[in-house]
Amino acid sequence: MAAVNFSGLNGIDFAAIVTATINAESTPLNMLKQQQDDIKAKDAALVSLSGGISTMETQSDALISGSLFTNATANSSNAGVGSATAGSDAVSGEYILHVDHLAKSQVTASTSTYAAMTDVAADGGSLSFTIGGVTTTSIDITAGTTLLDLRNAINAQKSGVVASIVNTGTSKKLVVSSRTTGEASGFTINNTLTNGAGTAMTFAAGQSPTTGNSQNAQDSGFTVNGIDFTSSTNTTTDAVPGLALKLSGSGDAVISVAPDYDTIKSSLQAFITTYNQLRQFSTVQNTVSGATGKRGPLYNDSVLRQTLGDLRDVLLASNSNGGQFKYLSEIGIAVDQTGNLKFDEKAYGDAISANPEDVQKLLQGNGTIKGVFGNMKDKLQNLDGAAGLIKTTRDSITSTLRTVADRITAAQLRLDMRKKALEKQFAAADEAISKLNSMTGQLSQLSSAKLF
Repeated sequence: MAAVNFSGLNGIDFAAIVTATINAESTPLNMLKQQQDDIKAKDAALVSLSGGISTMETQSDALISGSLFTNATANSSNAGVGSATAGSDAVSGEYILHVDHLAKSQVTASTSTYAAMTDVAADGGSLSFTIGGVTTTSIDITAGTTLLDLRNAINAQKSGVVASIVNTGTSKKLVVSSRTTGEASGFTINNTLTNGAGTAMTFAAGQSPTTGNSQNAQDSGFTVNGIDFTSSTNTTTDAVPGLALKLSGSGDAVISVAPDYDTIKSSLQAFITTYNQLRQFSTVQNTVSGATGKRGPLYNDSVLRQTLGDLRDVLLASNSNGGQFKYLSEIGIAVDQTGNLKFDEKAYGDAISANPEDVQKLLQGNGTIKGVFGNMKDKLQNLDGAAGLIKTTRDSITSTLRTVADRITAAQLRLDMRKKALEKQFAAADEAISKLNSMTGQLSQLSSAKLF
């Protein structure tokens, strides 16, 4: 339908009348839109609540993990000699490490020298390497081959050796090294290279894994608590079960292995932080703005109340785990006057040091009875946005939003039709008034005309 225009010549603002009428009749539509905005705000707040619940689920998983109380830490008195990483089966104690010598790779430098990498090092013959009784594919030279070309040909084989060019300050040499450390990586250079135009590539006479090298390959040699060990590398997991040793230099060090109670503490502190953030979120939701009087989207909301109530019940409840600790407060986790959780590090430290098994029972249960965080995980799953109360509530909100959207569409359609009807009605009135005004003007002219 074409737009309706008013003449504006009759002293009546019909457009303003239409606008005022539509505005007055838009109250139900505006209320629906406000309802829609409020529902969307509530849904967004539930999404935030669900995110906090999900985080606490992950943190609860960490606190009931089977490895939490088996993890250990390893510290070295001399990292310059050696260090260690403890696995889940590491046994607490002190291990005396003495390193006699480190594992090394073989390094063999050419006896021939060159002024530049582009100098020809060979124009005939061949080169290969015997490593552990196995000989590499022969590099056969049939034309002038520079020092750089020879290095690249060796490395292109990707064998157990790697070649490089070093600058001695006055000349350049080819250096061949084993890729790995240990005696088994030693190699013999099989060299028949020739160079009719200059200096041929050469190595020490009688070169072998133990002769004619800048550095012979060797295994590391060390002792742990007086027991001798060797290794082809400077890292080993064979010396102490559950302990990965890394050797750094000759000398002595004490490797101390102890239970990793700090990770347990950090996991508890992370949960406490998230719980307190959830309570702060609740406080904000239940606050009425003094300036606007507006309430939070979850003001006095039953889902939010149940969430906090359920979590608080688990945290404060007695746990019949068979150990000496029945309440979290006994290991330093308590509720303060504001309702937030607080963490007493000294109380935790005393409890975990004296009775780690009973702390584990409180947190993780005894195999038959779930601990605090097993119960917490169950409660969180009943609440979360994946399959719990929050999901059910949001599904209901989604349905409600569809209904409200349909009502908004229908109300808007009725208003549009109402506006068109008013515009048509007032356009007809405007036209009729214009005609009357015209007729009145004509009559006035006739009455004032002179008769002859």
